[in-house]
Amino acid sequence: MARTLTALARTQLGLFTRAQAHARGLSYPTIRRRVESREWEEIEPHVFRVTAAPPLTWRQRLMALSLATDGIASGRAAGALFGLVPEGPLEVAVTRGHAGRRHRRPEVRIVADLSGADVTRVGGVPCTKPARTLVDLGGILPPDQFEEAVDRALVTGVVNRQRLESCATRLLTPRRPGCAAVLRILESRHPDLERARNEWEALVLRLCRRYGLPDPIPNYRVWVGGQWRELDAAFPDQRVVLEFDGFVPHSARRVFDDDRVRQNDLVDEGWKPFRFTTTALKRAPARAFAPVVRAVKRGQK
Repeated sequence: MARTLTALARTQLGLFTRAQAHARGLSYPTIRRRVESREWEEIEPHVFRVTAAPPLTWRQRLMALSLATDGIASGRAAGALFGLVPEGPLEVAVTRGHAGRRHRRPEVRIVADLSGADVTRVGGVPCTKPARTLVDLGGILPPDQFEEAVDRALVTGVVNRQRLESCATRLLTPRRPGCAAVLRILESRHPDLERARNEWEALVLRLCRRYGLPDPIPNYRVWVGGQWRELDAAFPDQRVVLEFDGFVPHSARRVFDDDRVRQNDLVDEGWKPFRFTTTALKRAPARAFAPVVRAVKRGQK
């Protein structure tokens, strides 16, 4: 394989097209022979890689689809590239002017417009930018999953509120329900969401607002048991504590024991500690959070 084609393939996750090979000096008969001899493997129509390569990854399959259609990753596929949703179905967007018979397949979505301001690359794969990706996801994900994706994007810094709001406003039309979904969620979001350290904090902030509670103070420091302790989140006026339990083995027994001592000290001094996992809060938020709601509201009387 020509050295320049090898260099190009490295930037495209080991893939290249027939047109790219021809442009670097390989004739069409030579390309055909390499495929027929199984020196090259055809991944998508006119998209190849060296046959001796390792098994295809999800990203390589997405890259191959992008090269075959001259499209860019969008929707759930773009969301997965940014870590907002799990890897799953492949999906690319192609502008209407480039759409042809070869694009009539379920993985290819025809869009009326796709501004250069909405396009980027992640690990070599062309895709919609985070804000545009969330606008697209808002029209296809169930509401609870979409809320989680928006929280994750804001907390991890994938996108900031201003950029997301600007994109949704710019693209707002009745034919794009994701724009309205984005703006509706941003309007109801806790102002400190982007400063939350992790998704657990973001979820707690969202639930407090949903159930009419005041804003908890994250990483609250309190003198208890003769020393300063840092609590994951607290309502100091009501002496209610929210603590996160990660699903991990108790590899550090000393830390595990100290958590229990701290909890006993809190109870002894009149605090009400509640422990949660992210899974419990996501699966049944109303049931899991109900004791906190009752405790805080009792303390407000």
